[in-house]
Amino acid sequence: MNISLPRLSCALLLLAGGCAAPGTVPEPETGRSAPARPAPSMSVTRSPDPVPRCIDGLEISVGEGDAASGLRVVGLQLRNCGGKPYRIKGYPELSILGADRKPLDVRVLRGIGEVTVLPPWEVQPKQETLDPGESVRALLAWRNLTTDAETVAVGEFVSVAAGAGQSRHLLALHIDAGNTGKVAISPWVGDVVTEDGVAKRPARDAEATGRGSAGP
Repeated sequence: MNISLPRLSCALLLLAGGCAAPGTVPEPETGRSAPARPAPSMSVTRSPDPVPRCIDGLEISVGEGDAASGLRVVGLQLRNCGGKPYRIKGYPELSILGADRKPLDVRVLRGIGEVTVLPPWEVQPKQETLDPGESVRALLAWRNLTTDAETVAVGEFVSVAAGAGQSRHLLALHIDAGNTGKVAISPWVGDVVTEDGVAKRPARDAEATGRGSAGP
């Protein structure tokens, strides 16, 4: 009967208590065996979603939205969180980012009319002066249309600036633009003039029509 030297040595050590049985590890203090401890699992921790912050005297946040019949609309709010008046005119600078926070191939068109018809928001940019604590708003719209599942773009974040050359704000926002490849944005507005000639704050007008708002 032939027994290899390594097996014979381990068998003798087992009898002497010096070779641990499979699935156990020796305890250094006593030489006794204890159950093997599983290796720590390597899990990937997802970074927490960004929250609105005051950056260079401005805070941008995402408001409530509406998703009816494939049309998506959501409000953006720009608040003067600084200590002096701030003048603004024009459109938000916007990029759509994926779950990995990298830009997607989605065009950002200026003017809500590029996606849908919402007269109160189809306005030209107008200069607004915000005292500390005051806000203006913009409306973001897109359609969830999918004709080719291979080219679907789904955004999970947006990178927004008050205007060209301004500091960027990273915000969590799910954008399911299908494969339309585009979203539309209105300019920053203070008051919206309705068809009856009455000026209303965009948030109140949006709430009254069920289109969503960007803050109280």
